[in-house]
Amino acid sequence: YAHAMGNAIGNLEEYWDYIENRSERMIGGCIWDWVDQGINRPGEAADRYFFGGSFGDVPNDRDFCCNGIVTPDRRVTAKLHEVKKVYQYITLTSPAEGHVELHNRYAFLPLDRFALRYTLRRDGEAVASGETPLPATAPGARCTVDLPYMKEVGPEGEYFLDLEVVLRRPTRWADAGHTVATEQIAVRTAPLPAAGEPAPDAAEPFRAFTEGHDLRFIAPGVEIAFDRPSGRMTTLRYGGHNMLHRRQGPALSCYRSISNDPREWVEPQIELQSFDWEAEAGRARVTAAYRATIGDDTLRYRIDYTLLSSGRVEVEAAFTTGAAFGQPRLALGMLLSPELERIAWYGRGPIENYRDRRNAAYVGRYESTVDAMAEPYVRAQTMGGRTDVRYLTLTDEAGRGLRITALERPFDFSATHYTDRELWEVKYGHDLRDIRRAETVLTLDCIQRGLGNASCGPQPRPQYEIRPDTTYRYAFRIEAEQPAAR
Repeated sequence: YAHAMGNAIGNLEEYWDYIENRSERMIGGCIWDWVDQGINRPGEAADRYFFGGSFGDVPNDRDFCCNGIVTPDRRVTAKLHEVKKVYQYITLTSPAEGHVELHNRYAFLPLDRFALRYTLRRDGEAVASGETPLPATAPGARCTVDLPYMKEVGPEGEYFLDLEVVLRRPTRWADAGHTVATEQIAVRTAPLPAAGEPAPDAAEPFRAFTEGHDLRFIAPGVEIAFDRPSGRMTTLRYGGHNMLHRRQGPALSCYRSISNDPREWVEPQIELQSFDWEAEAGRARVTAAYRATIGDDTLRYRIDYTLLSSGRVEVEAAFTTGAAFGQPRLALGMLLSPELERIAWYGRGPIENYRDRRNAAYVGRYESTVDAMAEPYVRAQTMGGRTDVRYLTLTDEAGRGLRITALERPFDFSATHYTDRELWEVKYGHDLRDIRRAETVLTLDCIQRGLGNASCGPQPRPQYEIRPDTTYRYAFRIEAEQPAAR
């Protein structure tokens, strides 16, 4: 039903849609289980947790004691937020603009014990908010509440309505204002910028030349370089600051390490099949086409770069999976300068979320640090995903760095101080602090497989899988981010 081991609790919403709306026999299920039963070891720090095999015990069940929706020290996790959202006893919908319908699914409580709070956001910024008491709607019944937010909705921008149902009075188990149900409703959507051929910049033209293995494009304040034998971008320099670390620009990333994932690490064998470029006034194009073999899996992919002399880079990537493709993600990953520790994004958050575990993660504008994007899993594994991202910035303390904008459709991303191979090789989550890289490992997902419950249970639902013999595409724009004017 729902095994909570590690980065899990995928497709819980689909279970409960079936239980509540489609089945006349199912009444629920029991999550396995409440808390990670990690074990402290004498003499070790209190925040270091171990599991089967950590004490020389043979045989053992490894980390099968760590399958909770909270950590051993009872910290709230993204999994707990997801369970609370799916389980909530009040559902909220918007049958018409300015109206919210509430369905009271409590067995005994009327809705007048609660109040409804709302916040209207335009492109992530609050433009209206309010609170209204709810009527005494009986258990099982529905009511409609009118909210005066539509007058704030303009013709431009993307609008979301965030809703919270809160306790009006304190109870034995929670204070007044405690949230019991939430929802986000899309009021008005806005298209993302289109991918395609951007017009050449009116700025000074590129100076393009080869130097050994490198292909270089230089304009005032801008330097972009590629390694011709690999096709990889190696330099992205704005105002003398290289955004890339150790020549590690965008490259294929198709692995992740989730608890008890049966996949072993297999180094992809990548063959550059073609590398072409051309330059004109204010604009250049670079195209790299590859064939990758990962064990028995095959993949063909192509990365098209359009470079403008202002420093803007538009990236379009297309991945075509082989007949038996089984890798969990199609993405481009890169290493960024250690200075780029501050992160902000407009997309789902603030909590970790994935394609089949994002009901409690709402679209908004969020800020964090790369360090804070990590999750406290007892067993080290892939972590920190964020989905439906319109743009993100990674900057230094002065606010200088990169802005990455989705083109045509949102992308997913993660930003940590660990590669997926390092997460696969390290056993305990608390050991990650000992191998923390200074640089940021940024992964931009075209598509990633859902989490499902595959540590011990069903695989993701078909809509969350990566299909064989299929082409997936995405595009994004990279440009310099400058400090905000004071």
